[in-house]
Amino acid sequence: MFNTRLLLIAIVIILTPQTVSAITIHGTVYEWYTFEPLDNALVEVNSTPTQFRVAASGVYSFNLPPGDYLIKTSYYQNDTLVYYGEDTLTVTDYEGNYVFDILMFPLQEEAEEFTDEDIGNVTYDVEDNILPGFDLTYTAVALLILMIMGAAAYYHYNRKDGLEDESEPTESIGSAESIEPEESVEATKSIEAAEALESAEPMPGVHIENDYPNDRGPAPDIDMLPDDLKEIIDILESQGGRMTQKDLRARLNCSEAKVSLMITDLEDRGLVHKVKKGRGNIILLRYME
Repeated sequence: MFNTRLLLIAIVIILTPQTVSAITIHGTVYEWYTFEPLDNALVEVNSTPTQFRVAASGVYSFNLPPGDYLIKTSYYQNDTLVYYGEDTLTVTDYEGNYVFDILMFPLQEEAEEFTDEDIGNVTYDVEDNILPGFDLTYTAVALLILMIMGAAAYYHYNRKDGLEDESEPTESIGSAESIEPEESVEATKSIEAAEALESAEPMPGVHIENDYPNDRGPAPDIDMLPDDLKEIIDILESQGGRMTQKDLRARLNCSEAKVSLMITDLEDRGLVHKVKKGRGNIILLRYME
């Protein structure tokens, strides 16, 4: 009788479902260009077991215990994969409700061309593109010809100068005297022309160098910007006009998708410039570059 009770207790313990603490991860799948939600996007997370969601109106939700996860998102149009992305996520809390928005980018055609090929086995025949053979004999002959031509030219000009020096001194004196007045007249004309240019008034519409030593315009008026965009400008100015998008997001209480939307808005206004560097972006303030 006692053994029967122990057996029943063990069966009840085994069959009782174990509760595991988990947090809720939810968000919206956006299209990269219009930032519109992608209806019926497929979202997959490698939890145990693997979870799938069809994001109706672009909205999805998962319950995940602590751990590291890979979220794969796909979007099809007419049975053709148009957008695909992978995002990593680390869950450290046991309870809570967190927003994780996903920004989808189109597939690159270059990457699709090699999806089913092992590019490590691609070989290239170098011999077909080797330059024609280069014979040193032709180089030596060409250098010899150039040396002979240079020696002949040097001899010719030296001989011509020697013949001119042997001419009568009276002729050279006369020629010098006849040239001096012409040179003085030309020098006088050059000085007068330079003085006329300096005293002349600048023509309207003509830009003269050094008229504007500093062509950088004043910083744009940001008082008319919304508060969230003005906060980004203030943060960039405090960092000397540049910082990474990751560091900027750490300073803001916004999701990654919203930060991307605000940076795109500032780019359209001509206030910032986003530069791709590695796997991240650097945000530059245009009027402080």
